[in-house]
Amino acid sequence: MKRLLIFVALLATGFALPWPSLPMDSVHPIGNAWGNYQNYSSSPYCHNGQDIMVPARSPAVAIKPGYVKKVWFGGSPMYNGVTVADSAGSAFCSGYMYYHIDDTTIQVQEGDTVTVGDTLGFIATWTVAGFHHDHFSANHNSGVIWSDYGAFYHNPLLDLSPDNDSTVPTFLNAYSGQRFAICLNNTSTYQTKDSVHGTVDLICRLDDKINHRVWRVAVYRIDYSVRDTSGNYVVPLTRAVEMSDSIDGYSPYQSRVVYKQDATCNTRCNYDSLARQYFYIFTNTDGDSLIEPSDSLAGWNTTLSPDGDYWVKVIARDEYGNTAADSMMVKLRNDTTSRHDVGVTSIASPTAVVESGTVVTPACTLYNYGNRSESYNVRMVIGPGYDTVVGVSGHAVGAKRAVVFPDWFVSYVPGFYAVTCSTQLASDTFRVNDRLQDSVEVLPPASVGDVSQLSGSARFSAGPNPARRAIRFHVAVEPGGRPVELRIFDAQGRLVRILGSPRSPTPGPPSLYWDGCDAHGRMLPGGVYFCRAGGQRDAVELVLLR
Repeated sequence: MKRLLIFVALLATGFALPWPSLPMDSVHPIGNAWGNYQNYSSSPYCHNGQDIMVPARSPAVAIKPGYVKKVWFGGSPMYNGVTVADSAGSAFCSGYMYYHIDDTTIQVQEGDTVTVGDTLGFIATWTVAGFHHDHFSANHNSGVIWSDYGAFYHNPLLDLSPDNDSTVPTFLNAYSGQRFAICLNNTSTYQTKDSVHGTVDLICRLDDKINHRVWRVAVYRIDYSVRDTSGNYVVPLTRAVEMSDSIDGYSPYQSRVVYKQDATCNTRCNYDSLARQYFYIFTNTDGDSLIEPSDSLAGWNTTLSPDGDYWVKVIARDEYGNTAADSMMVKLRNDTTSRHDVGVTSIASPTAVVESGTVVTPACTLYNYGNRSESYNVRMVIGPGYDTVVGVSGHAVGAKRAVVFPDWFVSYVPGFYAVTCSTQLASDTFRVNDRLQDSVEVLPPASVGDVSQLSGSARFSAGPNPARRAIRFHVAVEPGGRPVELRIFDAQGRLVRILGSPRSPTPGPPSLYWDGCDAHGRMLPGGVYFCRAGGQRDAVELVLLR
């Protein structure tokens, strides 16, 4: 009695309702959830209640005070029940239906008043082993006595407390080798993730359980988004499915909107727990929580976005807030005309000035402007003596590709020399960007005395530059000059390393080495750095290749 008084007090203050099975203050397992796909050898439909799993002959108890609007007799010990609503009059009102009560055990009559905890009857013994349950639903109707079930208007599990299910929804592959399946809108014509075109339906496969170790049930909510590889949304985060609002009785249209049902994505749910599987068409939505026939017309119109790579992300959540997310990259290919176009975007090395006698690693950056992956050669020519070709394989559409050539030993006499980089794709349809030309100045070697002049007392040069590993600095200190301190800065001007010159220079230029690491021995990323003699303003640009 004390427990019932507590529940009545909670109702008066607007808290959630207790469970319609004993114990009322404990969660119970669910065998079929609100919106669950159903097909028991008849037309498919969405389940319009919560199947609360209880032992056979367990009492079904009222969770709210109210009036018995209908006692349902279905002509079988299993298909009977009681509806208790909020109003005794004929006006439109809401109530809860407790179903699958053994007809010989029903304790109330139409027109009776009940209170929290009253036993309405005892749950029937189900013909399927272990599936005894109370089909619990929230309904709307009018009349002193209801003539039919009325509208199944609301997910009743959202009303019950406690609600401490901890099972997280689980994603499975919806298509061979793919997290999500893709088909042309409202067809069974499937596409691979590497060739998506037209207006498509996107499909995910999800499993969830609610306080039960066996029965897989429908997921409460699904949201999805689509972004390009730069992070820009082409489809913002959108509510795809939410099992909260009305279920249209036993009509098949809602199940066809939500669930994919064909030979490839074969949604099924019956009394075989191992055979249950759910495929959700998460693009069939206008963004609200209603499941409407017009939602099936929706899809992702990929023709509105440029061809290329996109990330599809799906977030699944149950009634209790347990959340899982998964994603898959897809490639749009709406342009069916082959377009072959690769070009040179920059010559990264050699830079403007190199020193004779050093070793330089030539490098360039390429881009695939076409709509097909390409394999081709690229050629680097420096002055009269360096002419090298390397191969590029599998250059993806819309991608940059950095290419490094074999080392060039700088042996030219001081002067200016042309540097040319060119792609050699035979099928290239746009030749203007195939070739890029620059120049390099070769300086005399540091040992001759023509080194970078950075101060009145110290000079140094660096090589190889660009470098893949260590850079050696040749330091020249004038007689009586102080020891040289070299400071390395990154492109943002942050000091990353200090190198100190020997205090007693030996004949000839002493050497310092930079291994490409910071002061803590951590490898620094490739890019542009600057070296400056201590106390000086001028700096030498360094390029690290990774």
